[in-house]
Amino acid sequence: MTDIKALLKDAEKKEASDVHICVGASPKYRIHGKLTDSGFMTTTSSDTLAMLLGIINEEQREIFEKTGEIDVSVSLDGGRYRVNAYKQRGVITIAVRIVKNRLPELNELSIPAALTGLTAKEKGLIIVSGPSGSGKSTVLAALLDKINSERACNIITLEDPIEYLHTHKLAIVNQREIGIDSDSYEEGLRSALREDPDVIFVSKINSAESVRLMLNAVDMGKLVFTASFMSSAKDVLDGIISLFSRDEENMIRNRLSAALESVVARKLINTEQGTRRAAYEVMLCDKNIREAIKNGKNEVLESLIHEGHSKGMFTMDESVLSLFVNGAISSGNAVNCANNTDRMILAVSAYSK
Repeated sequence: MTDIKALLKDAEKKEASDVHICVGASPKYRIHGKLTDSGFMTTTSSDTLAMLLGIINEEQREIFEKTGEIDVSVSLDGGRYRVNAYKQRGVITIAVRIVKNRLPELNELSIPAALTGLTAKEKGLIIVSGPSGSGKSTVLAALLDKINSERACNIITLEDPIEYLHTHKLAIVNQREIGIDSDSYEEGLRSALREDPDVIFVSKINSAESVRLMLNAVDMGKLVFTASFMSSAKDVLDGIISLFSRDEENMIRNRLSAALESVVARKLINTEQGTRRAAYEVMLCDKNIREAIKNGKNEVLESLIHEGHSKGMFTMDESVLSLFVNGAISSGNAVNCANNTDRMILAVSAYSK
């Protein structure tokens, strides 16, 4: 049987971001976005059960047996991992995200200056979005660490599960895990508003009620960070508004237009060198963008972002094109990763002549 500790240590050594353990196959590593074989022996159903029981506690085992799935953070021999296990066709499959112990520096993540500047805000809602594995959790952790290092304030996080561990620096950071420290995001937010926070981090947009509570926090003068899986500012806002009934749409648009400071989307793109580079869309809420949100004209946000270069804004396609022009990614990857494929083909062709 494969030793789970040896497997995870080997994955870290090979700079894998994720490990996938399935019955009937050798464990697979995701390295720079691509699945590769680990070289370990084929896994049996008894192996996956033993591996899971080797890294979760008794309480977590009871949850798994009751629900058929579990999503937890675990510490193992000095390493931290986010573990998602689930049953499929009667056997157990395990996906492990490797969480780096060291919080990355902002410059390591190529975070746009306009986004890092938002950490100085006293209040407002800041949303970082992107697909699973795009690094948005890492970006948010780095932004919180910047605040932790520079401001004497009270930071409260609500996470499911906790990934990066923060130590108290100039600020104090209290991290609460949903399902362990609080029953839900909604209950955690209600409690947080009674705990004298300056900054609140909510690891995902969970429901209409959680959005209301985050906006309430902004109204009370708090700085709120949260994450979304959407790929653009327009999609993020459309998704939030879709959580509410038609009768509430105008209300939520008005509140978002007043509270929102920024939406930043991120994606990772394979480079010519076999690594990955981050591309971003940065929307900063100026007067024109607030008016568009308030009036339900989310479809014009991309053009308003394009017009906001002088303020530090740029679209995802502009960021992708910049990576191509600088030789980091191929023309094919630029086209494949574009939001507007036809426009990217024309842009790439113009630079290739």
